[in-house]
Amino acid sequence: MATTTLLAAALAMPAAVAYADPAQAPAGATPAPWCSGLADDGTSVFFTDLQMSSPLLTFGHESLTVTGKMLVQQPDGTLAPYSGPYTPTVGLADPGVGSSSRSVAADGSFTIGSVQVPVSAGKRPVQLMAGIGRHFFCGPSTEVDPVTEPTRIVLDSASSAHVPAWGTATVSGILEYQEQDGTWHPAPGQTIALDEGSQGLQGGVTGGDGRFSFTQNVGNAPAHWTVDARNHTGGWDDYLTGTSAGFDVTSINQQLALHLTGAAVDAHSRLSVSVSVDSSDPAGSGGVLYLQQSGDGKTGWTTVDRIPASPFPRNLRVTLPVNNPHGYWRLYSPAAGGFPEAWSNTVHTTVSATRMTGGTPNHTTVQRNGWITFGGHVYQQGTAGSWKPLAHSYVTLLFRPEGQKSWQSQGRAKTDASGAYTISARAATSGTWLVVWYTPDGAHVDTQGPQTHVTA
Repeated sequence: MATTTLLAAALAMPAAVAYADPAQAPAGATPAPWCSGLADDGTSVFFTDLQMSSPLLTFGHESLTVTGKMLVQQPDGTLAPYSGPYTPTVGLADPGVGSSSRSVAADGSFTIGSVQVPVSAGKRPVQLMAGIGRHFFCGPSTEVDPVTEPTRIVLDSASSAHVPAWGTATVSGILEYQEQDGTWHPAPGQTIALDEGSQGLQGGVTGGDGRFSFTQNVGNAPAHWTVDARNHTGGWDDYLTGTSAGFDVTSINQQLALHLTGAAVDAHSRLSVSVSVDSSDPAGSGGVLYLQQSGDGKTGWTTVDRIPASPFPRNLRVTLPVNNPHGYWRLYSPAAGGFPEAWSNTVHTTVSATRMTGGTPNHTTVQRNGWITFGGHVYQQGTAGSWKPLAHSYVTLLFRPEGQKSWQSQGRAKTDASGAYTISARAATSGTWLVVWYTPDGAHVDTQGPQTHVTA
């Protein structure tokens, strides 16, 4: 997680000469001195090709790593890997840091990794050391510098307004740390807590992207909460400083929850739906609830009915004709009487709309028992898209004699592939004619043409 500059930086160490292996040690090359264990037996140890990671240790770069070779001087003056009888080891050691030792490979190479340096160790030298049996040789040392880095909490929102009493509020954001170059980056895997005062402490851990989220119940009065990042229960990286941020629940209103259930549209395009309201005060807001419709459930919400909100309804069945039987429906309550603005869940009815063109007779005055003919098309519209022909379905011709109230069927005709129909009948007496299409299933609504009076 640290910068490329830190990764690439190397420790300032005493010069390490790269030798050919085996090779003659050049004049002036200094062997690592014997420093502990059995008395010096004359063995000369040289460290070559040394590479160390950066001495500036920060969050995500909290360990020191070293690679190189350990060679010993042969009787002829050349340098070669140690050949026995012991297995040589190379390590890093410091009383305040701990140590990490690794065996030396047959070619003299070694890699020492993940020597964790706690921040509490402070700036101090760490020394390279080689062991051959019970003889120990001290190589170069470097001064490590553990540095804590600043953190900050960036909240998605510093407050939550119009929270209903006894409802919930969500506090979310990202924990970031600042690198040495001044840039800010997510701080993953760190303990973080939401302190809600009388509600107690809720803990969590930041995600891989440094983000966190808490959802907490609220009371019935405004409150100030604190998001706190530090070592609460363990898991906090000591290379990071602690930080906190404030969050205000600024407006506690009456609790209000709107519900729509059991929505259905019948063949006559009449919507039926149950309306219920849960609230902290069942007496109601004194205002009006609005039943609204949208074609896509997102935009264009229009009011189709108004329902009194005093008292609040419970399982009230509302039935009304609607223009769009495959619409989206919701209940809306504006802020009133101490209650916040509120919306219900959205429900969707999927009945297909239908429409008829034509449906008028070719003559409106005929001789008694004369023939009249009706023609037109029937279309359907699914839950989305354009109107399409309603093919191979039946239309019915109805007649109501003048002065009577009942309709009489005068026959049926089947639409063709384009939804077109033609139907004829004899006009035995004067009256009103009407072409209708009755849905054969629960997936459509009925449709009809105009009512036309024919004199016979």
